[in-house]
Amino acid sequence: MEIHKKKEYLDLYLIQQTKILRLKRLMEANPEANERYLIKIKNAEQLREKIEDDIDKVDGGLLSEVLSQHYLCGRSLEQTAYALNYSKRHIERLYKTAMEKLSIS
Repeated sequence: MEIHKKKEYLDLYLIQQTKILRLKRLMEANPEANERYLIKIKNAEQLREKIEDDIDKVDGGLLSEVLSQHYLCGRSLEQTAYALNYSKRHIERLYKTAMEKLSIS
């Protein structure tokens, strides 16, 4: 799978969190539709878990952590480099390697 498609897939993680929060607010405003909203929340949570699992399968170590910091925590590669105590250039190399190894199930 091409890198662009992988990025789009991983970007869904943070979008799902926003979706879950929105649906919870809708549940409060429209209690008669709670069942429908709960199904959508469950689907969003399942997608988030799937993305987390796919990231963990990269290597379960540093490469997975680079992807987690960037896509799950929303940090830039520069912020990730700082957090992991590596140079930005090294994190960019690790990111590229991680994206190449990422397999979406």
